[in-house]
Amino acid sequence: MKYRSYIRKDYSIEDIAYLAGIIDGEGSIYIGNFSKSKKGVPYYQTNIEVTNTSKNLINWLQKTFDGCISKYTRKQLPNNSRKDVYRWIIHGELVTHICELIYPFSQCKKKEIEIMLKMRETYKQTGMHRGAAGTKPVTQDILDLRLRLFNEIRNLHCRNYSSMDS
Repeated sequence: MKYRSYIRKDYSIEDIAYLAGIIDGEGSIYIGNFSKSKKGVPYYQTNIEVTNTSKNLINWLQKTFDGCISKYTRKQLPNNSRKDVYRWIIHGELVTHICELIYPFSQCKKKEIEIMLKMRETYKQTGMHRGAAGTKPVTQDILDLRLRLFNEIRNLHCRNYSSMDS
């Protein structure tokens, strides 16, 4: 797989503000922790995704901001689902750029954006990316920082439905 460099684009303030609202309400700012084997060095994947039943919204996101779109399969849907579900997902430097753009407009996910920007900065420091040749080694300090940021964002995503009073 050949990697292409991300070229930053200009977007209207209206599109950025709308995207911030969509991500605040329907989006997920995600850091995944993976390794090839039990002995392998962990590598992290950074994504932003929006899942929605509006195909028009998902198409607009892809047309306006790039990224990938997919449709959930029947096996991925709950049994009582009556509508098709679509997903828009972005990775890499596009995540960095989008986080920088939507941060001033975000209300609900500011902390997740801050964590993601710190995580994305570790990639600029190391130039690490996963490719056909495998994962380039990084220092233990960077791995420790990535693990801490992964745990921070994961803790923000934990939900406690036992009480809404606190």
